[in-house]
Amino acid sequence: MSQQRTISGPVVRELVTGSNPSPPAEGIRIIGARVSGVLDLSRVNVAFPLAFIQCSFEHTPIMRDADIESLSFGASQLPGLEAQGLRVHSDLQLCEGFRSDSTVRLERATVMGNLSCSGAIITASNSCALSADDAVICGHLLLSNGFEAHGETSLRRAQVGGMLYCAHGKLHHPGAAALAAEDLVVDGSAVMGIGFRADGQVNLSRARIGRLWHCADGSFANAGGVALAADDAVIGDRAILGEWFSAKGIVSLKRARVARDLNCVGGIFQNAGGEAFCADSIHIGGSLRMHTRFLAEGAVRLDHANIAGTLNCTGGRFENPGGLALTMNNAHIARDVILGSGFRAQGCVSLAGAVVGGELDYEYAVCDSLVTDGVVIGPP
Repeated sequence: MSQQRTISGPVVRELVTGSNPSPPAEGIRIIGARVSGVLDLSRVNVAFPLAFIQCSFEHTPIMRDADIESLSFGASQLPGLEAQGLRVHSDLQLCEGFRSDSTVRLERATVMGNLSCSGAIITASNSCALSADDAVICGHLLLSNGFEAHGETSLRRAQVGGMLYCAHGKLHHPGAAALAAEDLVVDGSAVMGIGFRADGQVNLSRARIGRLWHCADGSFANAGGVALAADDAVIGDRAILGEWFSAKGIVSLKRARVARDLNCVGGIFQNAGGEAFCADSIHIGGSLRMHTRFLAEGAVRLDHANIAGTLNCTGGRFENPGGLALTMNNAHIARDVILGSGFRAQGCVSLAGAVVGGELDYEYAVCDSLVTDGVVIGPP
């Protein structure tokens, strides 16, 4: 269709639902059109690909409970999208310059391939920008490469069979939830680094990530509140909150379970006067690394933590003047605790009641005070 051509939503519906017994194998592609009126494909079965490329829509398309082979809105401009319960047998593409001026609703949707929002901009500043609660994405979920959400991105109880990839994505919802992903299940890795930025709280409480949780070079900002929450989360491989990771606000991993190492090397955790990093009762199957350029402004809490490997804080800086800088009360560390050369703590370091299976090395550590009451050192 020509760049200036207008087509009505009811006509599109007739094209899609018409009685043609042999629809083209490539499906229907509408390019560069203005879609007037309401496009309502609710509960429609479309057994071929449907694509709107560089189109603009006068009204919000409605696709509730539709069943479509594949669906693309590449580089199209929408006033919103109502697609609760949508089923797509291949990929759903809201990418390549996709724009929406209100909420994109995908609650309970099923996408058998990838859901790609790469490069999309969704603006709903005072409400939810992208809602995919209870959605099932069998492939990858891509919120990356210029993706921007102005308003909440909600993935509560969603299931992703592949990777959650948010590199170079931006979530804006200051003072509120930027990403609400409680009970999210990701079978693959979750990449929330490599230029990822969140302005507002990111909540992954009770999430299940099957492989790597990669937040290196990720920025999480919610000053005065919780910047990143993963309480009771389960990580099936390593978790990386280091290598230029930055959090302004509390990072909370209480009772989380990390199958291998938790690496915070080069991470910056800032919540001066409060808790910067709270991981009470965390279970780490490998080592916890908070050394070499690690900085915490605010308390670091590891009370009742269970660490199967080593806790290494060599060269780390823990700053909470007049309060607890680092507390490991009643923690169990199976191997060494190293507060070695370059370790600096403004505030108290407490290991009261901790069990250390290897060595406790604090020979060159500098701190305001060190509490070791009841510490047990060495193998049982």
